[in-house]
Amino acid sequence: MTMHDHRLRILLVEDDNHIGRIIELALPELGIPYEFVTVLSAEEGLELWGQQPFDLLLTDYNLRGMTGLKLVEMLREQGVTTPIVLVTAYDSAEVRRQARTLNVDGYLTKPFFMDELVDLVRRLLPHSTAREVNGA
Repeated sequence: MTMHDHRLRILLVEDDNHIGRIIELALPELGIPYEFVTVLSAEEGLELWGQQPFDLLLTDYNLRGMTGLKLVEMLREQGVTTPIVLVTAYDSAEVRRQARTLNVDGYLTKPFFMDELVDLVRRLLPHSTAREVNGA
């Protein structure tokens, strides 16, 4: 299977269906083939990730149950190095510090423009070998 056959898998963890739908409608702007999956909780996200990993994670910070940062922490503990974007309406120095500590690749505060999100996702998605320089 060549890279061109590979549809990038994007997981969105967002408990607000309305925001999830807006993001879903914006992503075709990426201009690449992808598979988009939305779940409403971090727990569901972890379960799906365990079944088949994704190429990018978009997660809200404020979720029912565990926070988006807790989800990121659990994935990083499992050795997941996939690019992660954290979206939050609760921007604070503490949330930013935790996001940095967990190597969150992108950080967006709500409200944001959809083109900001699309540009960020486009920069973070693995393009063949362009992403091998991960500062590791």
